[in-house]
Amino acid sequence: MERKTWSGAPWLWLALGVLGVAVRLGLWWGTFGSNDSYIWAIHGQRVFQLGLTRTYELFSDFNHPPLMGLYARWAWSVTGELLANNTLNLETVGNAGELMGFARLMKLPGLLGEALVLWALWRFASPRAFAAYALLPAPILVSSYHGNTDCLYAAFVLLAALMFDQRRYFLSGLLWSAALNVKLLPLALLPIVLLAPRDWRAFLRLVAGGVLGLLPFLPPALTVAASMYRNMLTYNSRPDNWGLMAFLNLSLEIPNLSPFFWPVRTWFLEAGRYLVLGSITAVALLSRFRSGMTMAQQAAVGSALFFVLAPGFGVQYVVLAAPLLCFVDLRAGLRWGWASGLFIGLVYWIYLRTLSPPLSYFTVFFPGPAPVVGILAWAVLGHFAWTHLWTAWRRREVSLSVQPGSEAVTAPRPAA
Repeated sequence: MERKTWSGAPWLWLALGVLGVAVRLGLWWGTFGSNDSYIWAIHGQRVFQLGLTRTYELFSDFNHPPLMGLYARWAWSVTGELLANNTLNLETVGNAGELMGFARLMKLPGLLGEALVLWALWRFASPRAFAAYALLPAPILVSSYHGNTDCLYAAFVLLAALMFDQRRYFLSGLLWSAALNVKLLPLALLPIVLLAPRDWRAFLRLVAGGVLGLLPFLPPALTVAASMYRNMLTYNSRPDNWGLMAFLNLSLEIPNLSPFFWPVRTWFLEAGRYLVLGSITAVALLSRFRSGMTMAQQAAVGSALFFVLAPGFGVQYVVLAAPLLCFVDLRAGLRWGWASGLFIGLVYWIYLRTLSPPLSYFTVFFPGPAPVVGILAWAVLGHFAWTHLWTAWRRREVSLSVQPGSEAVTAPRPAA
């Protein structure tokens, strides 16, 4: 891939990217975010007072990897220790102003992730992709407003896929495990990671990097492995009004439909995660034995299928797909970043509790027009997954039809 020059249009893309960064910094400094900032404050306080292993044992809602718990502990020790004897109450949400320092620190990992994504898109895609991503409302809101760490694991997933495609397998494995050290959600892409290597040497290097990166899990697992499994691997996201679950939830409100759809919804809640893993495994098998998609393409399609079929949802999860789509298919990335950004922005606004500082307090199920906008964003990902899977399925047939001496068929390059 040709190295990008700094002459002409790239200066415009750089200026637009700087504008996106400035918006992120303004929201980061001036807003408290969602009640996830409170939840992290509670986690940080508990780890600070009780230690990491006791927090895993006593509180099943602490479902984060060890490094993030230790980071929350540090953030609490820096900014929240004066409140250590107070009870943080999610119902009264009374300490938002006092906890602004903590909220800012908890958003820093996400902002670091955004910096990594912007660098990767400039370096490996194009200045236009860099600027487009910088201005997308979805990653802006999640990284700078929400109050969680999701943008960091999204960045590691993108970098892991890019390093794999450059045959830097050990580094790729290290980056995959780095994503899992932020949150376990990227485990859904594990079939793609394990089935992608084409020889044992590449596989062993990938696994070696992954094992090394997972060492932070070992110390607490030696004593509280069962609690960590309970907290992190049996956790289910809320069955909120998103995608298929939105249709099923709304059907229960119609008396003539409820008897038919209640068992369907119950089944989907139990089987949804297996549908996600099965579909992503199918993508990995399709690439290995038929189409030869790049790791970045597989991860983009896999993340799209995750959202299309997921029985649980959190608005902050939308950033998993955004960097991958902007790298693989910039038009699809723009559609997803704006549609999902409009959706989560509407959710934040509907749940807005205070203006000084701005705080959105989530309750159960997205109300009002939000599910309709969410279904639009869901359809964007469904279209992306379908078109790219169909292209991948057809690729081998087209390749086999090429006669000797004719122009070779090559895999699509990332959208500029």
